[in-house]
Amino acid sequence: MAFSTFFTIAALIVLAESCSDSGSNCANWVKNGFCKSAYYTYAQKYSYCASSCGYCSSTTTSSSSSSCSNSASACSSWAANGFCTSTFYTTAQKAAYCASSCGLCSSTTTASSSTCSDSVTT
Repeated sequence: MAFSTFFTIAALIVLAESCSDSGSNCANWVKNGFCKSAYYTYAQKYSYCASSCGYCSSTTTSSSSSSCSNSASACSSWAANGFCTSTFYTTAQKAAYCASSCGLCSSTTTASSSTCSDSVTT
């Protein structure tokens, strides 16, 4: 089950053609805590409001502070199945889901997107 969830999330990331908002109400969702909510997965946040949630930034920094953790509950299983060493996923994707399990808490990762934009105007 966890491994199939892993591939579902991976498919959502790969299918995202550009880093932008697809949701029409992202500005309000962000104000109401959508991007920081533990109720929604990273994949959902990225899929609907990537730009508004700040996932389009050119640099993402992970530090060794207590805020560095796994956002996916299946990270230990994913790590055991090669997620952390796979070249299919970017370092930014690995850090977003399994920073602790992949040993990325004290590194700086860079993710770039030349097509990052908000599709919703405020």
